[in-house]
This record gives sequence, C-alpha cells and structure tokens, in this order.
Amino acid sequence: MTLAHLKIKQSLVSPYVLLPGDPARVDTIGRALKNFRIVGNNREFKTGNGLYRGIPITVCSTGIGCPSTAIAAEELISAGAKVLIRVGTCGGAWRADIPAGSLVIPTASIRDEGTTREYIPEGFPAVADARIIQALEETARTLRKKYFMGINRTHDAFYGNQSSIVKWGKYLRDRRWSKQDTPILSSEMESAALFVIASLWGVKAGAILAVNASPEPLRDRVRGLKQRVVTESNPATSNKVIDDMIAVALRAIARLSKQNHHASPL
Repeated sequence: MTLAHLKIKQSLVSPYVLLPGDPARVDTIGRALKNFRIVGNNREFKTGNGLYRGIPITVCSTGIGCPSTAIAAEELISAGAKVLIRVGTCGGAWRADIPAGSLVIPTASIRDEGTTREYIPEGFPAVADARIIQALEETARTLRKKYFMGINRTHDAFYGNQSSIVKWGKYLRDRRWSKQDTPILSSEMESAALFVIASLWGVKAGAILAVNASPEPLRDRVRGLKQRVVTESNPATSNKVIDDMIAVALRAIARLSKQNHHASPL
C-alpha cells in the first residue's frame, strides 16, 4: 500500500525515523548514512532510507508547521514507525544564557498551535518520550556538545505579533520571580504535533533542536526591550550546530536500538 501524501510504500518505512523540516536536510542527514537513497519526493515530504551502524533509518521532511508534521507522523506511524525524532532549528533561544551553536532537547512543548486541538483538548500535554530524552542527553554529554533541556513552545505564525510571545512571560513582571528566568528555552513550529500524535498512537517521539541564532530573551521582551529577530546569526555556526544535532540524533538512535535489543522489542 502507498502512503497517501508521502507517496512511498508502507514497507519502506523503518521503525526509526528522523524528521527534519527542510527537505534539503534529508540529503544532509543522508550523507551520514550508508547506502542512502531517496525513496519518495512529494510536496514538502522528501523521504530517504539508509543505514547507521547497521540500523535501518528513514529520514522524512515535514515542511514547516504542525499540519504537515501531523500528516507525516500519521502516515509514518501507520506504516510501522516506532521511534520518531524531530531534528530542526529553533532560531534564537528565549534565554540569554543559551547562545547560538547550542542544542535544545525539549522535555515537552507548549501547544500554542491549532492542529493538536483537532485531536484532543488543550489540557492534554505534549511531552517527549523519557527514553528518547535520556538517550539524546547522554549522547550530547558523551560527545561534549553544549546542550540545554527544558520546555519548548510550538506555534503556528512565523510572522506573528509580539503579544503571542510576551504572554508566556507576563508572570516574570511579578516581584516574586525577579531572580528567575523562563523555563521555556526555545520556540519552533512542529514538535507539539509530533509529541501529541505519538502519545495517542502509543509510540515514542522526541526532538533535538539546533539554536542557530543569537538569544531572544523572553525577560527582555516582557520588559519592553526591542528584540532583533534573526533567523540565522551566522551560516558557519548554523552548519556546525546542525551537524552536531544530526550526530547526536543518530548516535542516540544507536543507543536506543542497543537498549531495545537487550530488552523488549519496540
């Protein structure tokens, strides 16, 4: 059977899947795999298969935003995907102590988007799988990459107004929180859909994000300071952190595969 939007046969989907947003990044990831080949290319969904340390891996782009991410996740899961990891960029972090070139491993994502509301009410959390979080963290630490763990925000409007961001930091104006910083580390447009759909279908999902721009501190926004929003601070920094992100994600999959080999099947 051919998947409706990915336009590939179900049998081509591996249990382990990496999900970049950008179709061009499928080829970037493919260069780190053996015997990589493109098996589908339709709309924003470019799909390839290869081997990492003997482990079959499917790489599928989702495009930008939760609607197309949900389509990709649904079709991949229906075809047998069991572990899905988003690998994408998040621009500048929401805290001053997270510089460009860092990695963010989300433990959960704020559902500041509309797609998942069509699945389940807003009170349901969008959380990453604990085993994937652990594998990503242990791998990042082993590879000596600068990483941060915490909450991510998933939203819909790339060019949205500032009020949609500032609302998440209004509490910081209270004197009680004068010495605290936000636990929301990053903002992107896909993870919440992946986390919610994976939870509903009983499979594992996680994410690792490349911080490829200078910080955009939420505290400063709340105080009315102007923020210069830059999608990418420096191409060389972006390329390096994206390579780091891919290396951590692939090594984490190898770690998870080894764990599953010695424990129960996926």
